Amino acid sequence: MFLVIFLITVSEFLTRYPRRIDLLKGLSEFIRHEEIEFDQLSLIVKIKKEELIRTLFAEGFKKVKLENKKPTQIGNGFSKQLKHPWEMHLRLLSLQQGLIAIKAEVEISRRYIQHIGSVRAPVLYEIESILKKHRIEYNIWNEKLRDYITHIVDNHQIKLKGPRLHAMPWKLMIFTSASLLILYGLKFLKIF
Repeated sequence: MFLVIFLITVSEFLTRYPRRIDLLKGLSEFIRHEEIEFDQLSLIVKIKKEELIRTLFAEGFKKVKLENKKPTQIGNGFSKQLKHPWEMHLRLLSLQQGLIAIKAEVEISRRYIQHIGSVRAPVLYEIESILKKHRIEYNIWNEKLRDYITHIVDNHQIKLKGPRLHAMPWKLMIFTSASLLILYGLKFLKIF
């Protein structure tokens, strides 16, 4: 019975990512589905870093303690818990002329062991809605084409599937492993 309940929990995360775009140069381009994982798009803002960080905290983001930092990353990244087991991971990157690039992705929360090999997808619209809500002006930059996007014609639909097994918290796994190790150690030493 326990095993059946343990295996049934599969959560999905649905989002969109631009597919056909118009650029400032007057060109139209197409982002192929295979290119999404390269996360070519950034939201560019010209705002003080402290004000942007206050906005992120107001929206429920917290600082990340351990992460793989990007070369031009400003300080630590931020994460926000979403519907179980998902979290949004956001980074601020320093650009020239006081501009800040915002990059974000959705992944299995770092609270769970499945985070290590989890599926991930860059997100744009979720961050865009926060910027609009707080009246922060932004532009969308395409790194590959080195131009700003003026219009998004249509989108890819992205569906991330959660882990097949119930998401296992690191702390529970460590506690269980340590307990079993102690019990087997005591049994081996013939104390228990």
